[in-house]
Amino acid sequence: MIARLALMLFLQNAVGGVLVPMFSVRLDKLGFSPWQIAVCSAVSGLIAMGSPLLGQVADRMLSPNRILACCGVWCAIIMASMPFVETYQGMLLTTLGYWMGAMPMSLMCSSIAFSLLENPERDFGKVRMWGTIGWMAPPWIVLSLGAIMGWDRDFLGGGALYLGIGAFLSLVLAGHALTLPMPPPRTQGVARLAPLAALRHLSGTTFACLALAIFGWCLIHPFNVQGTPLLLLDLLSDEYGQESTHWLPAILTLGQIPEVAIMMLLPLAIRVLGIRGSMILGLGAWLTTLLMLSVGKPLAMVVGSLLLNGLVIANLLVAGQVYLNGEVPKDLKASVQSVFFTVQGLGLMIGNLAFGGLRAAIPESDFDSDLPTIFGIGAGLTGLIFLVFLAGFHPARNTRASGLSLKKELANG
Repeated sequence: MIARLALMLFLQNAVGGVLVPMFSVRLDKLGFSPWQIAVCSAVSGLIAMGSPLLGQVADRMLSPNRILACCGVWCAIIMASMPFVETYQGMLLTTLGYWMGAMPMSLMCSSIAFSLLENPERDFGKVRMWGTIGWMAPPWIVLSLGAIMGWDRDFLGGGALYLGIGAFLSLVLAGHALTLPMPPPRTQGVARLAPLAALRHLSGTTFACLALAIFGWCLIHPFNVQGTPLLLLDLLSDEYGQESTHWLPAILTLGQIPEVAIMMLLPLAIRVLGIRGSMILGLGAWLTTLLMLSVGKPLAMVVGSLLLNGLVIANLLVAGQVYLNGEVPKDLKASVQSVFFTVQGLGLMIGNLAFGGLRAAIPESDFDSDLPTIFGIGAGLTGLIFLVFLAGFHPARNTRASGLSLKKELANG
């Protein structure tokens, strides 16, 4: 089962890895303004805020496998059409359509994995590791094929071929979802409104601080998603010439290489450090990343900041998912993840818009006060969130003892 779930997350993240890393660069090349890029990017957060409805459907009405299959087909159609959209209005609608499929797809994959794994605290990191590999695979595969076959390098990050590969992978994911076990929704002897029931299990200062940390990361993460590719594009062209920029999609995957190893070690990190210690490590890595980006140069430092990405994703986001999953009964697994996605969605929406507003307000002609200054603002906000998290996040249960969450889930299930 672990291998089948790993393939599911590999495919789901490969679809996102085709579109997301180079999205801001593609829109910038189409001549979109910073604000237009921000609005198109903020759509993902808007859709994520509707996740509780999807959690209710998955926990109480339909199998998450069927929802995942429908989303896979939908995203394939949208990605196949995206290379031919060049206007702001058309791109906004197309992006909205994509995230209407991609956000539920991500939520359903998390829900399915947590539902089918016998010991999520021990095994989810191993499965999620293949999601990381999937995210970084498309640019390296296409870049290698392009070098062998002599394809035009401009196809990277937005051409019909690159996005067509994403559409194909999305269809494969849809088919694979239907081969996985489909536990029926639970409607007897459980709370009717699943998201509200999940929230009742998560009230208190500890959850509030966790929500603040995740919200804060998602608020500032768009600075990285939109800004880092543009910063690297400028540095590559300045240092090595315009011809070197075709390496950008592959360079952006460098952050995922250490993430693979860190995901494998996540169960050990949770046992040794606990959930709190793991998340503190993740927040510290994020603060360090933003401080490095706020310097803005040289190229080696900006590329080096990517290598901390694994600590952030594994020790902050994934550890947070593991913690939430262990706090609720089996019939609320999708809904608790939907709460997690809603918090992320609100942060992503506000953060993307804030980044666009800051770029529009800061003179583009002055490189030293453009993107690096925005990263510095993000570092300051992260520092404040870090302090609040240190003071208020104190999980009651001892998450160092692997297997306690499994026993609790079995008792409640």
